[in-house]
Amino acid sequence: MRSSSEEVGVLAERIAKDLWRLDIPLVGNPLKNLNSYLLLGERSLLVDTGFRQAPCREAMERELAETGVDRSRLDIFLTHLHSDHTGLAPELVRPGGRVFIGRADGTRMLATQSPEAWQKTYAGYAAEGFSQEELAGLWDSNPAKNAGPVAYGDYVFLEDGDTLSYGGHTLRCLLTPGHTPGHLCLYDPEARWLFSGDHVLFHITPNICRWNGVADSLGDYLESLKRVGALPVELLLPAHRQETGDLRARTEELAAHHARRIEDAMAVVAAEPWLTAYEIAGRMAWSIRCRDWADFPLTQKFFAVGEALSHLDYLTARGRVERRERDGRFFYGPAGGGGIQVQ
Repeated sequence: MRSSSEEVGVLAERIAKDLWRLDIPLVGNPLKNLNSYLLLGERSLLVDTGFRQAPCREAMERELAETGVDRSRLDIFLTHLHSDHTGLAPELVRPGGRVFIGRADGTRMLATQSPEAWQKTYAGYAAEGFSQEELAGLWDSNPAKNAGPVAYGDYVFLEDGDTLSYGGHTLRCLLTPGHTPGHLCLYDPEARWLFSGDHVLFHITPNICRWNGVADSLGDYLESLKRVGALPVELLLPAHRQETGDLRARTEELAAHHARRIEDAMAVVAAEPWLTAYEIAGRMAWSIRCRDWADFPLTQKFFAVGEALSHLDYLTARGRVERRERDGRFFYGPAGGGGIQVQ
């Protein structure tokens, strides 16, 4: 059953007994929306929240009210640390409520909320080829930095295999690193439900980037795809867009997508050795409506370079690419490809 109103637009949708999908708009973002899920029970569970921005806040408040949930008995589960999933959590939780997140992502999120942490991140991207002008432009426009949650000290950290019980469902935490180092899916083996967060999406592919302290985030992601692809699932609940489908088939499609992108990155490195990751990303193929690399919005360049880095790390871990430093910048060439030549 779907409710709608000309005045307020899309509202909550009941998709199973006591399970609602809340359609949270991500205004101006290519992702377009967040699917936040609400499982009603004696205590209720909200899965993911949206950016800490007015359109997300207004939609969330309106749609929660439509479901009739008792806000005093509402807990929140965050699939991962990205701000479009975590931004509103501290505002939404009421006294006595709990906010769950995986330990790996929770500790990382808390450690990276200061300006100093973002300065360190941006310095790393400068070493990979971004100009200081571009990074200055990102400082005030990156929603990962500006739309995340306010300071909050009461997160409840979860581990792989932990269980949560809501609305007669026992939900098992599945650690699926890759999109983030500590991404968690929730799986109900009896009802065969999978809340897949950003691990498995349809229509769009999850962004896989380099993470500090992680040697091979793409390799982790591909292994995580194998883990969930074997699960019996009848209701797949992704975090973005309304498209859904066959889990095993989609995990195979995602793996094939990254196999093509790995070879795309390798072809650039082989054809033009010792470019920066920024230059390599500019020569790779991307599904975006832009004339050329110079036309990419800055935030999309940020994500594209991060994704190029994860593919270069994958190739480096398997001995196909080398990463070398010169004058404070990093360059990539074929393994055993000789000295760096900067044109």
